[in-house]
Amino acid sequence: MDNLRSIITAKILSNIPPYTKSIDYLMQTLDISRESVYRRIRGDISFTLEEIAKLSIELGFSIDELIMKDIPSRIFLNVHTTNTQDPSDIFTIIFQRYLNDAYNIKNSKDIESIMVINQIPHEFIVYFSHLFKFSYYRWMHQNQESSLKYSYSDVTLPDDLVSLQHKAIDSLKKIRNNTIIIDSNVFLNLIQEIQYYYKRRLIDDDEFIHLKNDLLGLVNMIENIAQTGYYGSDTKYNFYLSSLNIDSGSRYLKFNDQAKSMFFVNSIEPVIVVNSNLCSMHKKWLDSMRKYATLITQSNEILQVKYFNKQRAHIEEIVRGPIITSI
Repeated sequence: MDNLRSIITAKILSNIPPYTKSIDYLMQTLDISRESVYRRIRGDISFTLEEIAKLSIELGFSIDELIMKDIPSRIFLNVHTTNTQDPSDIFTIIFQRYLNDAYNIKNSKDIESIMVINQIPHEFIVYFSHLFKFSYYRWMHQNQESSLKYSYSDVTLPDDLVSLQHKAIDSLKKIRNNTIIIDSNVFLNLIQEIQYYYKRRLIDDDEFIHLKNDLLGLVNMIENIAQTGYYGSDTKYNFYLSSLNIDSGSRYLKFNDQAKSMFFVNSIEPVIVVNSNLCSMHKKWLDSMRKYATLITQSNEILQVKYFNKQRAHIEEIVRGPIITSI
């Protein structure tokens, strides 16, 4: 029992973000006194299961690796829940968790990130205010129990969500070494979503122009990254264009010698697995996807130009009928 206490305590302390005072962090997160924290760290008493579960979610370590390492067939999934039913609050909470992950990553060294995507991830959407608002609107339209006539103009981003968006921009610029394998229709999916609401007159003409300009800005930004390999001075990207359709998005992430696999059930909220065996299998699968994809970062200029020009053509066609999906 004492050995298990030591293992659990060591795991918790090793995952507390750098430059953060461990005692203060545990006091605030667990809502316990300073003396109670010291007693747990010294091993006088154990962290409760509830406390371990809460810290595993906040700090991103694996409970199964602590208590199930001798039973490799059992795997725990981290699936977040909330106490509120309000879709606006849920979106903000989800985005806050997204930002917390980005903050933890940006202070780490030797980061390895591999993604396959069929939707534009929020780490690019946050740079464009109208697209970010549209992401929030789409969420609200789908999850709010209201009329299907709920329009884009009815939406106002909560102040705390706008603040989180600005913080995300600052944090995401500092994440290094990203490999992203993109579905050939990754822009088209977003374009068609905007087209759907515009055709239903839930987005008016002025709002549509703003969204269209943001879409063009997004294509230009990612094309520039593909040409140079960087966003800013430190954030390195390698984009691969997949020859196969990507059914669902996922990400393998390793930092501070800790790996996690994220499987996206929607555009922002992932199911997280931190079991080392499954993460290793997931990374192997992601690496295999490169065999069916073409590197377009700082290479294959003809394919690169053709692809991004085609996305601009899709955007110009958005006011017409259904968009043809071929590249």
